[in-house]
Amino acid sequence: MNLAAQHGRSQLLRPLVGAMLAGALLMSGCAASGSAASAPPLSNAQPTSTASSKAIAKAEDACRNRPDASGDIYVRMIQPGQAPVVQELGGNWVWNVSLNKCLTSVQMIIATAPRTSSNCTQVGYVADNPGYDPNANVAAPLKHVVAQAGPAC
Repeated sequence: MNLAAQHGRSQLLRPLVGAMLAGALLMSGCAASGSAASAPPLSNAQPTSTASSKAIAKAEDACRNRPDASGDIYVRMIQPGQAPVVQELGGNWVWNVSLNKCLTSVQMIIATAPRTSSNCTQVGYVADNPGYDPNANVAAPLKHVVAQAGPAC
């Protein structure tokens, strides 16, 4: 059993990671966006160009097949009333359907970070933070932060 499980941190991470994944899905266009009232009537909708659809599908496939954008990253999250938590993630690419754009894991984490008061999301490269222990009882600050978002940062 790892230290995170011994201290119940893995259970704390589940809702946070779930929230970040939900945000990432929303940002990537995997969930519905906009309201029915703002959507054009079906009869007025323009058909999507087959050539355009094929180009987008090709770009999305290329994004998924890219080598990692970076090495692994640490994501440190501070939320009100909770001890800071850290999770180690891969440095892969993610296709954002809403933007038709390939994003790095760092870009996606920052794009989906909570912006409410007392929240802070920090990202640092594992290689830039040697000796950092993501399983520590209390997640220490990262020595080298590459990106951060939230009013508590």
